[in-house]
Amino acid sequence: MNERQRSWMRLALAFIAGVLVFPLAVVVVGSSGLAPIAATDKPSGLEEQLGQISLRASLARRAKGLVSPVKGDDPEVLLQGMKMYRRNCSGCHGRHGAPSRWGTSSFYPRVPQFADAMPALSGPEMFVAIKHGIRLTGMAAWAVNLQDEEIWTVVAFLQRMGNLPPEVDQAWKSG
Repeated sequence: MNERQRSWMRLALAFIAGVLVFPLAVVVVGSSGLAPIAATDKPSGLEEQLGQISLRASLARRAKGLVSPVKGDDPEVLLQGMKMYRRNCSGCHGRHGAPSRWGTSSFYPRVPQFADAMPALSGPEMFVAIKHGIRLTGMAAWAVNLQDEEIWTVVAFLQRMGNLPPEVDQAWKSG
């Protein structure tokens, strides 16, 4: 075997070892009880990135072709969405000027605080997340509690939170 063949052999062995070692390490850490499980622990950067990539891809795939049946610019629709958000969502996702203490400290991963930062998802992606929930996050599926049109009403409010009509904005900020 010449030097070039040995070099390729070492590269192939290193690749195979890398492909096998990482999954094996995950299994060993997980099955030995060494993996962190507390909801109050801060997720690692790698875990957050991988989770977000997977979540966004899955939501985008499931949301493809969905179109809202509600008028997202109608103040009455937005007021209804705001009321449903306050009743069903604000305990975890926060209210105007008041992030959820529970959602910012007791969930793993942390719950997005929509009162502080608008949702980063598209309307159809939010609809899918609300209707079906998100596994391993504490985000429950609301399909058994809300009709599709009600979910779309909440989505309309979430999409317009940063640019609400004056009467809706006043109601949102007044509490």
